[in-house]
Amino acid sequence: MLRMTTRAVAGNPAVVPRHRSRLTDEQLRAITAKSACVFIEAAPGSGKTTVAAQRFGLLRFATPVDSRAVVAVSFTRSATKELQQRVIRAWGFAALTPPHRIITIDTLLWEVLTFLLRAGHLTWPGGHTNLTVIDTWKLRLPHNWTRYQPSLKLDGRDVTTTAWWATEAKSRVLLAPFKAAVGDGVCTHDDVRRVLAYALDDPQLEAIVADRIAASVRALIVDEVFDANPLDLALVSSAADRGVSTTIIGDPWQALYRFRGAGPHLVPNLVEANDFATFPLTRSFRFITAQTQSMARMLREKVPLTVLPRAGQELDVVLAATWKELWNIGGDILPLSFGSPDSVPAAAALLLLDFVTSTAFGAAAVFRDEALTQLGIVDVSARTRLEPFFSDVVATLQEPVRSMAAEKRCINRAWDQLVAAIGTESQREFPRRHHSHTERLTLLRQHILSDPHRPVPGITIHQAKGREWRCVGVCLDDTDIDRLFHGLDETQETDRRLYVALTRGKELTVVV
Repeated sequence: MLRMTTRAVAGNPAVVPRHRSRLTDEQLRAITAKSACVFIEAAPGSGKTTVAAQRFGLLRFATPVDSRAVVAVSFTRSATKELQQRVIRAWGFAALTPPHRIITIDTLLWEVLTFLLRAGHLTWPGGHTNLTVIDTWKLRLPHNWTRYQPSLKLDGRDVTTTAWWATEAKSRVLLAPFKAAVGDGVCTHDDVRRVLAYALDDPQLEAIVADRIAASVRALIVDEVFDANPLDLALVSSAADRGVSTTIIGDPWQALYRFRGAGPHLVPNLVEANDFATFPLTRSFRFITAQTQSMARMLREKVPLTVLPRAGQELDVVLAATWKELWNIGGDILPLSFGSPDSVPAAAALLLLDFVTSTAFGAAAVFRDEALTQLGIVDVSARTRLEPFFSDVVATLQEPVRSMAAEKRCINRAWDQLVAAIGTESQREFPRRHHSHTERLTLLRQHILSDPHRPVPGITIHQAKGREWRCVGVCLDDTDIDRLFHGLDETQETDRRLYVALTRGKELTVVV
């Protein structure tokens, strides 16, 4: 652990690592910024997690007299865990003694709702004030394929159940068990968000929440702020308005989650309205060759760019916009998923793929845990028991055939084996076999028969955000190539996706 020394920041004694010479001037300026509201605009590979960890510790130890918390939030558990580890390495465990904490934004929202319930500002069905919050209803409650969506709303200050008709049918929780679970004090993180969104539409409740944040938090750090949705940003704005030291960190070029409700277009308004001082981090530690360095610079400068095609190079990963595009590449590319499993057949195929990817790479299939949830498999040893069955399914998929009819029979036989295998661990019922179910096995068979010497994992660009590899292949279509030729625009979602894809490689980035 690094030893500490003192340094004055905003007139207060604070503690920073003695080895601050390892930090760039840009990083030091951002870490020690005196402004009450700070926006750290961090380019790929510029050390934003290091900066976040250092600033957290500096703010944490800035004053011995203010007992309010220093809180850092991020949007995934993995990002939160990484930041916690960085803070502990730099500052020691004392940095995270209560009330100081690093949590997900969902946890912060749960804390706010819990305060409103315990203080009597809101009333939950059954009078509950200590909720059990889960990620999803899939495993806990029965579902049906329908457009009828149960939900929560506020009736005055009372939380009540309701339902509405969605535009598309999908697997949704049934209203009666949903209502019963809510009455028992159980809900999902999405339910928490929905209730708080209603609450913050009430000016009186909004003021109560803002006062609570100001009374309990003296500094707030928000990592990946461009992933925040309007509700998240409303809380950040409330904190800044009430004088809480507020630091937001992110990159407008890497905002990918608007389809999930993120509001990257709202962040500039937040920065302007609250007079955030901007501190850019432009120096990247990621790009180590002339090719990747020049590509990163040209993308950021919005100048025309042509990416060279793959010419036999060994790659560490291949990226594409969708899982379907990855499966269409063929050759030595083995995608790590078929996509989020929204049905029992999709979940079964994904578990088979997980067996293949674990064998090939020692890596789990993406959405494996969702597949297990969809199938109602909770025993951690179930996957081990399924392995011999999956091995038999793969052996069937490897069988040579001489006609399309024979191939169809091979695929159908493999599917029946897979259904029987899953039946040894899951009580879920499979629908009658259909082409839409077996086509995933057809894709997997094509890869298995290609028998690549060194398979390359394929993931979507969204899965690649925040990560880096030595050599990266990117799947581009003609429209993508045209966009690159005319220069990218960070206000366009498609262009931001291309930017993220083309800034993952440390040594090499090519088109596949």
